[in-house]
Amino acid sequence: MTDEASPQIDKLIAALGKNLDITTTEVADILWLALKYKGDGEEASVVGSDSKSKNREKPSTPAASPSPTASSSKTEPTAEVYAETNRQTNRKGDTLPIKVPDASSLPQSLKLARALRPLMQKISSGTKTVIDEQATAHRTAENRICIPVLKPALEPWFDLALVVDESKSMIFWRKTVQELQKLLEYCGAFRDVRTWRLVTNSKGKVVLQRGIGKKVSDRQRGIDKQVPHRRFYDPRELIDPSGQRLILVVSDCISPIWHDGKAISVLKTWVKQNPVAIVQMLPEWLWLRTGLSLGAMVQLGSSTPGVPNQNLLIKEILLWDDINFATGIKVPVLTLEPEMAATWSEMVAGKSYARATGFVFPSEFQPFEDLETETDDSNEERVHSFRLTASPMARKLASLLSAAPIITLPIVRVIREAMLKELQQVHVAEVFLGGIIKPLGDITPETNPDEIQFAFIHKETSDDKVGDKRTIRDIFLDAAPETDSLEVLNAISKHFADRLGKTVREFYALLRKPQVAEIDGFSTKPFALVTAKVLRRLGGDYASFAQELEEQWEQTDEAEINGKKVLLKPFTFDVATVQVDKSKGSETQITINRTSHQAKFFTEDLGNAVTLEMVAIPGGKFLMGSPESEEESYSDERPQHEVTVKPFFMGKYPVTQAQWRAVANLPQINRELNPDPSRFKGDDLPVESVSWDEAVEFCVRLSDKTGKNYRLPSEAEWEYACRASTTTPFHFGETITTELANYDGNYTYGSGLEGEYRQKTTPVGRFEVANLFGLFDMHGNVREWCYDNWNDTYEATPVDGSAWINTKNDNQNRMLRSGSWNGNPGHCRSAYRDYGDPGDVDDCIGCRVLVSGART
Repeated sequence: MTDEASPQIDKLIAALGKNLDITTTEVADILWLALKYKGDGEEASVVGSDSKSKNREKPSTPAASPSPTASSSKTEPTAEVYAETNRQTNRKGDTLPIKVPDASSLPQSLKLARALRPLMQKISSGTKTVIDEQATAHRTAENRICIPVLKPALEPWFDLALVVDESKSMIFWRKTVQELQKLLEYCGAFRDVRTWRLVTNSKGKVVLQRGIGKKVSDRQRGIDKQVPHRRFYDPRELIDPSGQRLILVVSDCISPIWHDGKAISVLKTWVKQNPVAIVQMLPEWLWLRTGLSLGAMVQLGSSTPGVPNQNLLIKEILLWDDINFATGIKVPVLTLEPEMAATWSEMVAGKSYARATGFVFPSEFQPFEDLETETDDSNEERVHSFRLTASPMARKLASLLSAAPIITLPIVRVIREAMLKELQQVHVAEVFLGGIIKPLGDITPETNPDEIQFAFIHKETSDDKVGDKRTIRDIFLDAAPETDSLEVLNAISKHFADRLGKTVREFYALLRKPQVAEIDGFSTKPFALVTAKVLRRLGGDYASFAQELEEQWEQTDEAEINGKKVLLKPFTFDVATVQVDKSKGSETQITINRTSHQAKFFTEDLGNAVTLEMVAIPGGKFLMGSPESEEESYSDERPQHEVTVKPFFMGKYPVTQAQWRAVANLPQINRELNPDPSRFKGDDLPVESVSWDEAVEFCVRLSDKTGKNYRLPSEAEWEYACRASTTTPFHFGETITTELANYDGNYTYGSGLEGEYRQKTTPVGRFEVANLFGLFDMHGNVREWCYDNWNDTYEATPVDGSAWINTKNDNQNRMLRSGSWNGNPGHCRSAYRDYGDPGDVDDCIGCRVLVSGART
């Protein structure tokens, strides 16, 4: 140590010596710990042993102990206030992360650590020894030879098992638990700290797993690997016969395992030999609304240090219950308030004056039934019940959340920062567990709390007596001051505008665009509609803007494709049918009948004002192939067979040259793509002269850009989409005409007439007619690649709509459908099949893409 450092060390010793009775060795330990744990972000390596020693001593009287030290940082802790989801994202620095001061979940952490001082006692180790310096020196002086004298090493009195309830409601306390875990590991009070999760297995039995808050990502799992589940441990494995293990169970005691006695039964296995306590997340005034209500509230004490719970003395019964106190399960209960923790610590240390609050539970339980049965309360009744029992701060938060278009825990932090500085986590739990809000998705122990989206519960009812037409959100919103609602909306809008690198005005402009499916990972439609609902109440210009939003969005639906939200917009199109009339003399007459229909589609933005429109195709069954009676049909179109097809989205048109160019300019995945391969040039002409291999690369690049699984259709999907519920050779009917499709008009089909031969491709959608599904150019213009290998019969082909793949590798030709600009009309039939080598290119071959995996 340098001379310059010595005065600083002297000052430290002097400062510590004013209030604390510590030794120089303990000062050295403090300095060593400070160097080892420089910041809160560094993880401590916990060294411990599972070995038990029955001959360890218990201190007869509590001894003075050093004050725990806490590392500090001059940097103000911050946390992201936006939800990071599991979705993939293509953002590349175009958004700005907004950080606000993230208040500690343990604001009194230093006081809480000091409250554990009575437990910071040393006992003789049963396994470790050190040199007794004085005895060694004395023996050496007497015997004139150095013979070391050993004595048991001193070590902390207890090790600690921190058992964390991983029920759904505990998701709100994840950060608090993590901070508590760190505090207990670093405070130096315990020989060893091990963290466990209290969970239920598939059979409903309460078991333990190691650790908390860890998650195996899909990337860690690998595509084809299955990562084994965490091992389950029997709760009895925590029992320490020496009694020198503290067991702290962290819970809010809300989940069913606390009401049916399963959790209490686990405590029963521990309390006979170990000190056990429940660290209750909720304040004392809420305890009797939890599973703790199964027991009788008492005051517990002890005059002997470290006794198991069953040896604790009942000093006072606070709330009487019909419980046998002699055989009941005694469990101290404390919150994270330093005063309660200090009282409990003193009781464990054997201070006879200390009286810790706790409960005595019956040793046997009659499990309750239908614990999770949903109440039949109306929306008004739910709100009334919440208002009767909630704290004023919780009622205020619920009112403000009614004006929030998106409800997540990060949004709660935005509201807290803007309007509710005094908001605590217990108030958040009151609201989210108060029967008025529900999560929009499953919650597991691995779920990141900030990724969960919530919504107000709404019970649909037709009971005229109830007259409950308003949602819970409406009820709170109607009672909220308009200025509060507007302030919430402005704070959240500014938050998202900053995230997107836009002004608030630009952000509101986004809400006017139904083609924008997501804003920072959240669905735009509910965001826009809730915004409209809030603004409508303000009247004036706000109401006009609200009406505009509602008109823009009321016709849209949502779907989810491979985890990505898309907005489905309706579009209107004409469907044409061809009628042949031979009744007027010998001259055949063609009549084209048009009817108007609607379908829904979403728009994929490819950049540079290039978009791809994908039409929703409903699932269903159809008869694939052609009958022998169909004119110009072939044997490879038989036998006809029924196929079941799942819903999917298909390109409204064949891929255009502009779309091909946009995707070809994306990063290469497997092979190069010529951005301009076509013979006939034009942005709105279908791309042609592309091989099957290139079409697959196009799909792979498009999938990589969008996060959706784009691919070529199977031929079953293609024919199903082409027929669109028809059974005739064409979706137009029994024949075809060049007034509706682009093919070689020198040839006719059936009773059809000769027409125009254009000798080139035509712009997609040029004929302005579609089939009943809303797909254009399904007959002619360009032939379209399908994913299947060629097979000259339908024998043994899939009936589930999937592609037929040749596993023998003796024929790698790929399927072609549709017909083309230079083909005869018979080759444009719905059932017509052709093939080509996967490397073939031709000016009559293009492609159309499909995306599956949709949920509406």
